[in-house]
Amino acid sequence: LLESDLLILDDIGTELANSFTVSKLFQILNERALRRRSTMISTNLSPKNFRDIYSERVFSRITSSYTLVKFCGSDIRIRKKIFRSL
Repeated sequence: LLESDLLILDDIGTELANSFTVSKLFQILNERALRRRSTMISTNLSPKNFRDIYSERVFSRITSSYTLVKFCGSDIRIRKKIFRSL
């Protein structure tokens, strides 16, 4: 987690968030930033929901250290299922 050139954390917010997981997420993000390692994070959470679940500390680390990009569009899994059923 700390040494890889690129870490992708996909669909953050679907796991059970508790004080241990929030603390570990901060530790990983902070250590990777200090080591200048690339990290990508995806989530369906709004910024407010993310901050409420993961704390102001984690939210601050992400918003100050990462470029936030919002992707909009329909769910590709649903579109593929509809297309297959036609």
